[in-house]
Amino acid sequence: MAKKTMGIHHITAIVGHPQENTDFYAGVLGLRLVKQTVNFDDPGTYHLYFGNEGGKPGTIITFFPWAGARQGVIGDGQVGVTSYVVPKGAMAFWEKRLEKFNVPYTKIERFGEQYVEFDDPHGLHLEIVEREEGEANTWTFGDVTPDVAIKGFGGATLLSAQPDKTAELLENIMGPERCITSLGGLTMMKIS
Repeated sequence: MAKKTMGIHHITAIVGHPQENTDFYAGVLGLRLVKQTVNFDDPGTYHLYFGNEGGKPGTIITFFPWAGARQGVIGDGQVGVTSYVVPKGAMAFWEKRLEKFNVPYTKIERFGEQYVEFDDPHGLHLEIVEREEGEANTWTFGDVTPDVAIKGFGGATLLSAQPDKTAELLENIMGPERCITSLGGLTMMKIS
């Protein structure tokens, strides 16, 4: 029997200027710059890794920054929204922090949970949700302390032109169960 995937290991995206990327993910979100290397296919391009203090799987978002590149087009086959989990009671802190750094946000409810949605400087869609699950992030950056720090990924919204086939693939690889089949065109899947 094949071993099932235990969850999201990491998410990778292409962004603009590396300093803007670092200022946002480390400076605003308080994630640790865990590793800085180069793109093996293009050694002139950085590969930046942000996550919790230990750089554990399930917390790492990586970026290939290309300053001056044209804006990407959101579409089929990519992560549409990256969800981060914060400790229960931390949402007010994050709303104030986003306001402090002039990051517009929207509060929404989905599948019975409250989310704060916002974009990074390069247009990537992010959201924060409070949950008990997940190990506390012991990294401290300024006023982002372990009691409010991002723990890791809470999920990802995948964009698909063939959602049934995508769901089948995820079920075969990850073994999730469909918790809720439909809400505004979304299907929620949870690893069992």
